[in-house]
Amino acid sequence: MPYVFIKTFGCQMNVYDSGRMRDILLREGYEQTEDIQKADIIIVNTCHIREKASDRIFSELGLYAPLKEANPDLIIVVAGCVVQAEGEEFLRKAKLADIALGPVSYHLLPSKIAEVKQARKDGEKSKARQISADFNGAEKFGCLPNTFGQQNACAYLAIQEGCDRFCSYCVVPYTRGPEYSRG
Repeated sequence: MPYVFIKTFGCQMNVYDSGRMRDILLREGYEQTEDIQKADIIIVNTCHIREKASDRIFSELGLYAPLKEANPDLIIVVAGCVVQAEGEEFLRKAKLADIALGPVSYHLLPSKIAEVKQARKDGEKSKARQISADFNGAEKFGCLPNTFGQQNACAYLAIQEGCDRFCSYCVVPYTRGPEYSRG
């Protein structure tokens, strides 16, 4: 059975997003693990609110280099607001990341994993790294699993994401995109 390890930085929205990525991968036959050594996929869900938090992601990725060296099949996914804000530039700087997904692209995770695995199998290194940082929230809400993969009496539920206001102090419109809702 393949395992996924998820590390989350940031706000409640990132906790929610990590749960949705977990649910998507559980549906694909993965099992979540807290033992990073067992992981076939490592997901780091990032926060972009403060520059120091953004810099911390690169330090975190550096910790995974020995794991990747020991297991060349390991897939490292960096998700979240840092990816959305920095796009292709992020993937250029994050050499260890195989997949980079913005917050509205999590539903693409299984297809991106399949593309990386196929590219590795075919020996096409240039296609073995994937990025998706599009702002298509309506598609995301339509593709998320209905289960929450937990037995708790409460859970986060996103009704709306993004913002159209562009306040001078806020990164939400740049990292979560325009306002959209389940409605």
